[in-house]
Amino acid sequence: MSDLELENVHVSYGLSHIIFGISLTVKAGEIVCLLGRNGVGKTTTLQGIMGINQPSSGVIRYKKRTLRGNLPL
Repeated sequence: MSDLELENVHVSYGLSHIIFGISLTVKAGEIVCLLGRNGVGKTTTLQGIMGINQPSSGVIRYKKRTLRGNLPL
């Protein structure tokens, strides 16, 4: 069973499309690290998960409950 799921999530800042279709699954008890150089979208990904910057499309689930989902691109 997965606790956190992202399926084809896209996130933008205004007209700037930052995250292009990220998908990931984090299972209960796993420790996960999001790595990358400056400006590749690590913070934007986390802000999309937390709802600080709403995804423009894709699905985010936590413990099988849809938090954000099926939004048009």
